[in-house]
Amino acid sequence: MYGAKEAYEARDSGRLLAIRLETNTSCNLRCRYCYAQSGGDSVKIADFDVLKRVISEAKELGIRSVVVIGGGEPTLYPDFRELIAYIDSLGIIPMMFSNTVLMTKDLAEFLYEHNVSVMGKLDSLKPEIQDYLAGREGSAVDIRRGLSNLMDAGFTEAAEPGKLRLGISFVSNRLNLEEIEDIWHFCRRNNIFPNMEILTPTGRANEELADKMLTADEIQAYKMKLLDIDRKYYGYDWLPYTPITASGCLQHLYSLYITIDGNVRPCAPTKLDEHPALKVNGEYPCNVNKTSLKEIFDSELFSYVRNIDKVLEGRCEDCKHLNECIGCRGYAYSVGVNKGMDPLEALRMECQQCFKESLE
Repeated sequence: MYGAKEAYEARDSGRLLAIRLETNTSCNLRCRYCYAQSGGDSVKIADFDVLKRVISEAKELGIRSVVVIGGGEPTLYPDFRELIAYIDSLGIIPMMFSNTVLMTKDLAEFLYEHNVSVMGKLDSLKPEIQDYLAGREGSAVDIRRGLSNLMDAGFTEAAEPGKLRLGISFVSNRLNLEEIEDIWHFCRRNNIFPNMEILTPTGRANEELADKMLTADEIQAYKMKLLDIDRKYYGYDWLPYTPITASGCLQHLYSLYITIDGNVRPCAPTKLDEHPALKVNGEYPCNVNKTSLKEIFDSELFSYVRNIDKVLEGRCEDCKHLNECIGCRGYAYSVGVNKGMDPLEALRMECQQCFKESLE
């Protein structure tokens, strides 16, 4: 993630700061909230040469980091180590999301040596809940072992406050709501960035966890508890309205998400490529296999996306915090299109998670 100042400066100067790459749909878990519905029988593998070309094109647009997000579990990608080494060789920061099931000591050391930042997974401290959410018995043990290997390799030895190389992502829902404070403390005490995600109505979650989504009141309550914890024990202070707890999300201003099929999105849940209204002759035009990344970046559609802060509606339109928060556009989009909205209308609708008015 990049801060507000960097994000707006990049947008205003026509610069891309990051891309997120799907490498494979294969996965050793079957998480019940997976936006990509990974772990099924259909396995796709990205062409390594295509990924290198896309990264090279993105470098010309000014990127500083590449997020290897998999689509599935990226450590299963056949050319995973070669991909990481290639990104590092260009002077670009590699960052990856992993469930850490396959995170051996050797792999953890390799990642550390290649300047990688890692976002792991820990949805619950209770094995039975973690196994249920991950869709596989025994996953809790494997996940914790992988996290331990990363910690042993030096990933929790922060060079300075706030400069962390290891994060833990956990998707908040009714099953782990009572554990969120404990997970937060675990992260802060170990120099791990706590990446609290909110269960989003997209992908597999619509079918398997629809009754486990949190209400706006529940989201407000836990965010305020965590802010109090950070102020009291850890010396952190942050805006509680931003979509990612303790960190804003301004991806739409400076980042592009590239799917396994080459389709380009603003972020993972903003599935513009799947909406019929944005297809031309039945095909989505913003695809890196059909046109250059620069052409897509400069297109009317993605110019609209990067300037979404200028057309936000409802509570977001004149919000005094607009310089650091544009709400969760992915969540707004998912909710909007599920209601039958036009995709661009859904993208600019007011944030569905904000509780600013209730505190003012």
